[in-house]
Amino acid sequence: MDLETDFTVDADLLDGVDHYQDVWHAWRPDLFRKKIKITVTGERSCAPPASRTDAAVCAYSAGVDSTFTLARHVTGAAGRGARRLQSAVMVHGFDMPLDAADGFRSLYHQGKSITDQFGVSLFPVKTNWRQAVRNWEMTFAAGLAATLHQFSGTHGTGLIATEESYANSIAVWGNSFWTDRFFSSSGFRIESDGGAFDRIERVKFLSKHPSAIPHLRVCWAGPRNGENCGICPKCVLTKLNFVIAKVPEPWPFPQGLTYDLIRDMPIITPWQAKFLGIILAKLEEDQPVNRGLVATVRERLARLGPDASNLSRKSRSRISAPKWLRSFTSH
Repeated sequence: MDLETDFTVDADLLDGVDHYQDVWHAWRPDLFRKKIKITVTGERSCAPPASRTDAAVCAYSAGVDSTFTLARHVTGAAGRGARRLQSAVMVHGFDMPLDAADGFRSLYHQGKSITDQFGVSLFPVKTNWRQAVRNWEMTFAAGLAATLHQFSGTHGTGLIATEESYANSIAVWGNSFWTDRFFSSSGFRIESDGGAFDRIERVKFLSKHPSAIPHLRVCWAGPRNGENCGICPKCVLTKLNFVIAKVPEPWPFPQGLTYDLIRDMPIITPWQAKFLGIILAKLEEDQPVNRGLVATVRERLARLGPDASNLSRKSRSRISAPKWLRSFTSH
């Protein structure tokens, strides 16, 4: 379906969306078969860079990645790339469904506990984007960018935390440092942030701010109550990252890390298998080595077989998750 607008559109944004469509047609022609023709009433002239405010806003979920972005910019640890981060935006209707109102309130409360520590204002935004678009997992960055653009009147830059480091990146995914920038306009720049650091390095940086750790929320597979379930793959992988980064407790989970949690962890995507392999390599490098932990992670990976990195790659489908996990991820 082509798109026609009865208003003028920024020329830089139109160029970026055109490139964005080219990328996704090349990556997933099965989902994105043709480019959408966009017809506009007119194009706005590019605004001179000097007219853009230096204030920045970031997408914020209270997870490791977005909290890393928040902390490193506010503290000046981003060096030359540091932005004057004033605001953060938490979206209700993305990972947290619209019908989970109590869960979002809990998540927002935890997130605000962190943003308040860093002197950043946290704004909630509600959207039905997930219900309105197809292929949610491949297009959610467009929704994030659209949300951040709502703040372009008072901010010149919108930051979106990368899912992983450049070295360990997942190319074909909705949030990508390759494509996020295509949603920039002449007056509002979208930037991907944190790609030089892997998840373990991000956790290690956050350990310098221990008062933020108990409020982190990383869980996507558990009940949508705004808390970490502690037993889904994302929670277990994060616990392992905490161990490697030597993050002192308290951790934001209802239970600690046990060998049984690692053995029973369902590996439901190829990326989880990849990240568990990275964790194993880091554990083996650590001195002194926790041999029991290394053996348990190695055993869990061994059960996947030699083609773990290609799990579900053709169909992008999940593999034999237990019933409790299937019931959560079906929301």
